[in-house]
Amino acid sequence: MNFWCFLMLILLQQSYSRFFGLTNKLSSQKLKVIILPHSHDDVGWLDTVDQIYLSGPGVKNIISSYVNALLENKDRKFVQVEIVYFERWWNEQNVLMQQKVKGLVENGQLSFAAGGLVMNDEATPYYEDIIDQITYGHEFLFKTFNLIPKVGWQIDPFGHSNAQTILSYLFGMEASFYARIDYQDKEYRQKHKELEMIHVPYTTSKQNYPILIHVNYYHYSSPPRFDFDPLRNSGGYVNDQNVQQKADDLNQYFVRQGQYYRGQIITHTLGDDNEWSNSKSYYENMEKVINYINSHPEKYNVVIKFGTPQDYVKEINEYSDEIFYPTKNDDFFPYADKQHCYWTGYFTSKIAFKGFVRYTGRYFQQLKTFVSYQFATSNQDILDLKQPLLKALKELGYALGVSQHHDAVTGTSKDHVTKDYVKMLHRDLTTMNKEFHRLMKIVIQKDLKEKNIDSLYQYSYNSTSSECAEIYDNLQNNKTILLTVVDTKVNEDDQDIIKIKVPKMSLNVIDTQNKPIQGDVICSNPKDEQDCTLYFNYKIQKGVQYYKIKQGKNNEESSAKIIPSETYTNITANTKISLDNGPEFQLQYKYYVASTDNVQPSGAYIFRPSGGAQVYGSISEVKVYNGTVVTELNIERSNVNTWIRKYKIQDNQYEVETFVDSIAKEQNKGKEVIVIFKSEDIKNQKVFYSDSNGMDLQQRKIGFRETWSLQSNEFVAENYYPINGVIQIKDHASHNVMAVVNDRSQGGSSFNDGEIEIMIHRRMYSDDRRGVAEALNEEEDNPLCKNQVQQNCSKLVGLRQNIIHKLLFFDQEKNPNLARKAQLYLDFQPIKIFAIDSQDQFTENLEIQQTQSQLNQIQVANPNGEAIIKLYLIPREENNEYLLRIHNMQEQSNVKISFPDDISTQETILSGLRQWSEQQKLRFVWKKNEIQDSIYVPLDEVAPQQIKTFVIKI
Repeated sequence: MNFWCFLMLILLQQSYSRFFGLTNKLSSQKLKVIILPHSHDDVGWLDTVDQIYLSGPGVKNIISSYVNALLENKDRKFVQVEIVYFERWWNEQNVLMQQKVKGLVENGQLSFAAGGLVMNDEATPYYEDIIDQITYGHEFLFKTFNLIPKVGWQIDPFGHSNAQTILSYLFGMEASFYARIDYQDKEYRQKHKELEMIHVPYTTSKQNYPILIHVNYYHYSSPPRFDFDPLRNSGGYVNDQNVQQKADDLNQYFVRQGQYYRGQIITHTLGDDNEWSNSKSYYENMEKVINYINSHPEKYNVVIKFGTPQDYVKEINEYSDEIFYPTKNDDFFPYADKQHCYWTGYFTSKIAFKGFVRYTGRYFQQLKTFVSYQFATSNQDILDLKQPLLKALKELGYALGVSQHHDAVTGTSKDHVTKDYVKMLHRDLTTMNKEFHRLMKIVIQKDLKEKNIDSLYQYSYNSTSSECAEIYDNLQNNKTILLTVVDTKVNEDDQDIIKIKVPKMSLNVIDTQNKPIQGDVICSNPKDEQDCTLYFNYKIQKGVQYYKIKQGKNNEESSAKIIPSETYTNITANTKISLDNGPEFQLQYKYYVASTDNVQPSGAYIFRPSGGAQVYGSISEVKVYNGTVVTELNIERSNVNTWIRKYKIQDNQYEVETFVDSIAKEQNKGKEVIVIFKSEDIKNQKVFYSDSNGMDLQQRKIGFRETWSLQSNEFVAENYYPINGVIQIKDHASHNVMAVVNDRSQGGSSFNDGEIEIMIHRRMYSDDRRGVAEALNEEEDNPLCKNQVQQNCSKLVGLRQNIIHKLLFFDQEKNPNLARKAQLYLDFQPIKIFAIDSQDQFTENLEIQQTQSQLNQIQVANPNGEAIIKLYLIPREENNEYLLRIHNMQEQSNVKISFPDDISTQETILSGLRQWSEQQKLRFVWKKNEIQDSIYVPLDEVAPQQIKTFVIKI
């Protein structure tokens, strides 16, 4: 070999070693395998939460079993994930057992990965709800064991979001484990040894949130033929006769796995769904094989031990200067497990439950902040309610947290399980309202100096006016309604809209100075002429405002008049719509026929259309209502009713409310209903943007994946993405944007210039063969059967629902934050509370003093204009201590925080359990592609789409 050939060989070897992470320091060692015993315990799926905890092998039995097995042998380890189960088990134990478990945690045998109440989904939850459910779990772990999880464990969600990585980093995590990534992506990563990477999500704030991602080699299961749980033992137990063969097989398996990872340390799960109810046997069988391999180093290429995710991440980080990891900036959506099988249907599945979860989440955020302001006062009557209110908040928070499970809000559990989630949420929402109303009664009586305020009411979710009997009946009986408006928005130089369901009558609305408030009463429900809505404007004011509403003497003399309708006859599905000289757009409803073939049917998880979209419903009647507060266009179709509203105080935006009726059952063919918003002014060239769990916008390109070359096999389904807040398209020449803000999780895309497509309803008659064994065929009571309106009617019909979208048009250069403002106002809708009032007017010269405390003096401002921000306050059990989170929702411009001098503040991780500066010192460093440094953000500022957390004491 001549010198040049020798030199080239050396250079090639060095290049190969750098690319694959094979260095001299590692390659001289045996392959080290860290096995992770775990049980994947769904918080509801085929069975309810209680059934999974108590029945069969049962999580209760599983935890008891592995704890006893760990106590027998200090070399054994176990990974616990779902805290909602573990906390329940913990509370059932005596003090002696609790002390033993604390010992297991202290010596590293029992490890907690992720540490949330549940393993949340990543496509359909809202970021606020993800934060809350993880915070509750971490608070329990910190209070009980003085620990904060360092590694995430997202092994079953069906795709992964950038927001999840950002939030994990902000909670103090270093890494996360995944099992489900697109099959094409996994093939590419195996080929290039990229099953481990550093995820550095794209962010509007230009902040870096790097997390090590480990993609499991074999789902989250045990190695084939090494699952020793009674549920799945297919390889037989280990004995003296077969231990050598078992050892040979396992050695060969791990050597093969090692070819797909960089370095000489690998890890593998040991477990599966609801396993380890007989932990002693499971450990003993595996130990026989491990001991045999480890005692024959001359024969085998591996060394094996039990470990935890934290053990693994710590060990590979010790070689971080030797292993070069690739980076990834985009997310992991959409997910397909094989050809024709895109898991994009669940973005929309079970629309009513998704809407109820989002409604409850919005309400929950407002409640926490409002009661925090009240607790910060010196009013003893209010302070006496603190413990019951904290208890009710926690119970509702836990129910909402359970709903974030990856088979709950996704709409992928059995129907009876979904109903159990609804029951749980409704139960704790009812308890919360009871305690909240006790608080509000004190506040109202103090403010209004009225002692005759009796029962308080709130609307039920998704109700018509006649279903809210307390308001409906009392207005009909000429009673006065006291309306209390609770608002926690900080945009006090702006106005918003109050909407209230009322009977068909003109009304008088007055403020606390007894001045009339101008409004509109619009009765536009074609199925119920008594179902009307009162609209009026109000000036935003953080705190509480009051109004009185009473039936007017006649329409002309009332401050809120019934608006007559005008009928239009020349509107078609292709007609350009414009109200009050607003921007023009087209609105179409279509549907896909769901595939039912043997290759892959559509179902709760999977969206697979059979052919292109077809027109859904024909227009039968069009009416317009020209009010003083709002102009409303009502379009009645055979299957869909639409209300398009243009509020006078809002420029360049519309509210589009859709009532999607029952999807008809025709020849057992499922249908997937979509709405299309179209603007001829925008050429977006197959590029669009969708949010990540309501946070940063992600660029999407039709038929494109950033990290591999997509082999297309399902054009429509493979280009659907989750939407939880905003989807928008932009004309790159003019910078004109059309954006849609939605009120619940949905799937969508943009296939043609100027179009945004969103799926709004689904009904199937086939299962998609992903474990549920149940078609997505939701039904409800037929209203026509009520009171025998229709004879011989079917008692059940397909699910119906009202859905709201905000449609906005703006110049991205001039008004970049408009869509985010609409998102903020939809999220922080004021809480409306009603009471029957014996007095028609407010007390003369009434002056209402808003609650004053140090918390009210916290200011957040945008030096460059209006501040589109969310300020969250969470009361803590410690006296006078609160968690403050500030989310700058803007696309551009930092906001500045100002604290009063007499407040103690510390910036912390999201949970508030560790100082931010301390956490940053503990961060692992990884050798990776060069990334741009985070832009410096001062302590008292928050960058666009950034969230900062503080613990404050007053």
